[in-house]
Formats: sequence, C-alpha cells, structure tokens
Amino acid sequence: MTELLKGSGCPQQLQNTGWDILQEQVSLPVAVIHKPTIMQNAKWMADFASKYHARLAPHGKTTMSVDLFRLQLELGAWGITLATIPQVSCALDAGITRVIMANQLVGAYHFEQVAHWLATTPVEFYCFADSLDNLNALSAFFSKKNQAINVLLEVGVKGGRCGLRSKDELTRLVATCQQYDSLNLMGLAFYEGVILGQDPATKVAEFVAEVMEFAVGLREGGQFHCENPIISGAGSAWYDIVSDGLASHPQAKKFTIVLRPGCYLTHDSGIYRDAQLNVLARSCVASSIHGELKSGLSVWAYVLSLPEPGLAIIGMGKRDVSYDAGFPQAELHYSPRKKQLNPIEKNYQIEKIMDQHCMLRYPSEGKLQVGDMINFSTSHPCLTFDKWRQIGIVEREWVICKTLTTQF
Repeated sequence: MTELLKGSGCPQQLQNTGWDILQEQVSLPVAVIHKPTIMQNAKWMADFASKYHARLAPHGKTTMSVDLFRLQLELGAWGITLATIPQVSCALDAGITRVIMANQLVGAYHFEQVAHWLATTPVEFYCFADSLDNLNALSAFFSKKNQAINVLLEVGVKGGRCGLRSKDELTRLVATCQQYDSLNLMGLAFYEGVILGQDPATKVAEFVAEVMEFAVGLREGGQFHCENPIISGAGSAWYDIVSDGLASHPQAKKFTIVLRPGCYLTHDSGIYRDAQLNVLARSCVASSIHGELKSGLSVWAYVLSLPEPGLAIIGMGKRDVSYDAGFPQAELHYSPRKKQLNPIEKNYQIEKIMDQHCMLRYPSEGKLQVGDMINFSTSHPCLTFDKWRQIGIVEREWVICKTLTTQF
C-alpha cells in the first residue's frame, strides 16, 4: 500500500514524533484528515467503479492536493479530472499523465499551455466542448501547431450549466469535428448534478439514457475517432444512477465509461452524507460493498469566550471552514485541564459564522471552559480544502504525523 504523503511538510525532527493536537503542540484552528478513513473511502469508490467495469477519474478540484491525486491513482483511478488550466498545470508538474479537463478550453494563452504540454509531456489530455465557435478556434490553433486535441462533446440540460441542449446541436458539432484533423472526437460527457426539481432521480436516469442513445448512434455512424469512445459523467450525488444507466445499456461494452466524483475521498457530515444515504437506499451494488464512506476531514478550534450562558465563541470562521452547504457540526470536546476527550451531543449547534469566529449554542448543562478544544466535521469539503495551504494527516490519537500541501 502506498506511503501516503511521504516526506511532505513536517520538519525533520518531527517526522517520527509528529504534532500532538491534544497536547496543544499545534496552532488552532487546524484542518486535519484522518488517514485510515480516506484510505477506506478511496478503496470503497474504486470497488464501486469496478462493479460496473467503469473507470474512475476523480475530480481533483475538491482537494487540489497532488499527494491525494497520486493516492487515488495508486488505488485504481484511471485518471484525474480538473476544471482549469492552472489546476491541470499542478497535476502535470506532479507527473500525472492522464487528465480530463471537465470544462471548455477557451483563450489563446490556455491554447498555448496545452500545446506546450502535448509537445513536451506524455499527457493524455481531454477537454470538453459545446459550441461551434470553440471548436473552430481549437481547430485553427492546433492545426497551425500540427497537433490534434482530444475533445469530449458536452451534453447539458435546459437551465443547467454548460452543454449542448439538443440532438441537432450535437450533430452540428460532430460534423465540425469530422472536418478537422486537429480535433479528435473521443466521446461524450455530461454533468447531471444540475438537474433539480421534483423527482430528480428519475430525471437524472432519463437524461443519462438520452446521452447514451446519442453516443450509441454516433458510434454506429463511425463518428468517433476511437474504437471504444469515452462516455463520462457522475458527480458525488448521483453516481449510482449514472453507472446503472450507462453500464446496463446493451452496447455498454463498446464504450469506456468514466466516472468523475470528487468528494468521496474525504466525504463529509452534511450534503454528501445525505446523498450517500440515498445512494445506499437506491443501489444494491453500493449497499453490497464492504465498508462505507465516512467523513475524514475536520477542523479543531479553541473556545475563545463564554460571554453568555449557553453561548460559546469559537476561534473558527469563514476563513477556516466551509459554510455554504450547512454549518460545521461539533463532534468532539477536549478539556486540556481534565485531559478528557468526549463526543458531543447533537444539541450543540453553530448559529452564526463570521470571518474568524462562530457562535456555538450549547445546553445549559454543558461544561465548556475558555481554552477547551472542539472538533468540527464539515459539509461540502471543497470549500474547506481551499481555505488551507497545509492540512495535517492523523492516523491515531490526533497526532499529526505528516502534512499535505494544497495548490489552490
């Protein structure tokens, strides 16, 4: 098994001993990842993908940590998905060789960057496209470079984000790809997470079926530039429905199915916990896999003030933790004076969060003191990761043994 984050960030004298959070050897607040949990989460999702004979290209924008990219690849991922050229640059600098940029490649500077990588690195690079203007610009630029770029045409939904809205639009872009040697049409892609409203599960299933039918028709017509074209979708909420819809099609084996969830690695205790409970309720495949996804990212912070009965001011705020998809949840209480670590009941609730503070309401029988330490789990890990340039790795007893660097 991989040596996670070998030699990353810790001073030499602390490589073997680490920083003990509960012994107050660390400045708080501090974000930490529980190594055994993320190892289990990575294995769980790899097992899920293998059940469908699908490839896994996790979305790296969640963590923006090349150490974690490497971990996911070592545990079976086919490639890494990213959203922007700077993100791709970080991955390539770290030696990642297969990247899906799940976004439109637009702009002369970005074209130059990709052309340089295609000429100087072994990268297998794919980008999305959903307009004739974009395809024409790509073909003109890469033709002059005597290069070809791999394109996945993106299919979208009305009112959603990017992506073609009709079969007629798709047909026009396919025809454009056939005109230029510089455009390799390698498959179709989509993102179903923007589908909302009543009964979204049914709408997602219908959308996936429609995309698959588009793909089958194009393959039968010889429109793709490869034998087993890619068909790629799946965020972190509906990946079971996407997998079922793609893999159950009679012609599924003629495609390379690529799933792109990003938040599973650390998971959370909010929106993705709820989404995963729905996945387990819907999917026999998911519920048959050993283990479970668990929240593996948390933040420790001090109690700074107790200005009123039942109100604690915590030294953790918007600069430190995500709050867009629900406030952090208090999970553990540690008293440095008593040397006691205890779980927290659910009636401890953050009611307001500011830049560097949050207001925690707790029951009158609670026994908090200034200087106590609270561990918080989070919802939506992306927006906790991007607030930290160094995140601690703990294996046991809340001792940081290594750190990882993020590159936002």
